[in-house]
Amino acid sequence: MKKTLCLGVILLCLNNVTWAQRRKLIFQQPKMGSMFTIQVWSSDSLKAATAASQAFLMVDSLNQVFSDYNPDSELSKLNRTAGSSTEVKVSPALWDILSISKEAWEKSSGWFDVTVGQLTLLWRQSRKEKKLPPVETLKKAIQTVGAESLLLNKAKQTVQLKRPGTKLDLGGIGKGYAAQRMLEMMKKAGFEESLCDAAGNMAIGKNPSGGWKIGVEWPGQRDQLLENWLVLNETAISTSGDVYQSVTINGKTYAHIVSPKNGLGVTYQRQVTILSKDAAHADWLSTACYLLPAEKAMQLAKSERAEILIIDKQKSGFKTIASEGFKKLLKEE
Repeated sequence: MKKTLCLGVILLCLNNVTWAQRRKLIFQQPKMGSMFTIQVWSSDSLKAATAASQAFLMVDSLNQVFSDYNPDSELSKLNRTAGSSTEVKVSPALWDILSISKEAWEKSSGWFDVTVGQLTLLWRQSRKEKKLPPVETLKKAIQTVGAESLLLNKAKQTVQLKRPGTKLDLGGIGKGYAAQRMLEMMKKAGFEESLCDAAGNMAIGKNPSGGWKIGVEWPGQRDQLLENWLVLNETAISTSGDVYQSVTINGKTYAHIVSPKNGLGVTYQRQVTILSKDAAHADWLSTACYLLPAEKAMQLAKSERAEILIIDKQKSGFKTIASEGFKKLLKEE
């Protein structure tokens, strides 16, 4: 479920901040195939830079665990045990993210599923060639999917991939997880007033002016934002969408996000923004709600105590649906 988040969230800082001897510092590094950013308010630029560097190094270590591109990653090695009776002892980070992912699969009735790795690979090739996968090939790939075969032994902290051919793909949660861990590290280093952005998956700390000002972009309209802004503190935000990553095959437009049900990208154009307790939670929830029908997406967000904004692109224009909590957080310029 490799998910390249659409650039639906644009971050801006409040311009009227006055804070003695303090200023907003920005640190950026490319990680996990995307740009990661740390913003922090501090009067000690050297100490802040050191903390940010440590946070970026932590992301590198997570990538060594989570990557499905690196054949030597811990995830890749685990994938190669699929179908065997091997129970693999995994690192705390991999255990943590797989535990969250298994719970997300259960809560979303299977719409968020990290066992879609075979489908991801197949759809990645189809998008490249602009050709649908052969029916039998797709059918075999679908048979490897289903997190009921992802067996977690909490007592031993071991993982078993029971079904032959199953491949795990953490693309729908990995960046959000990394963003949250970055923020935790910044706070531990004494920087409570930080925001960590992993390719649009943001873990948000405090802000000295009362909130970080976030603009939500209209689908497919670069730099064109909703009229109102979000002003956020101590929360997380994630956006999933398809407008910049879609592909047209045989006259039909498909999203890059793969459905675990049929192995293909969905054929509607949608953008989903989630506000939630932490960035890993917001990340997987935005993926699940992107795939679900709008009404069920709203129900899932409510059950998870998250706020949601859905923007559907239709022939007649944009249709927006927002939870009441999301609406209340929107502020006028």
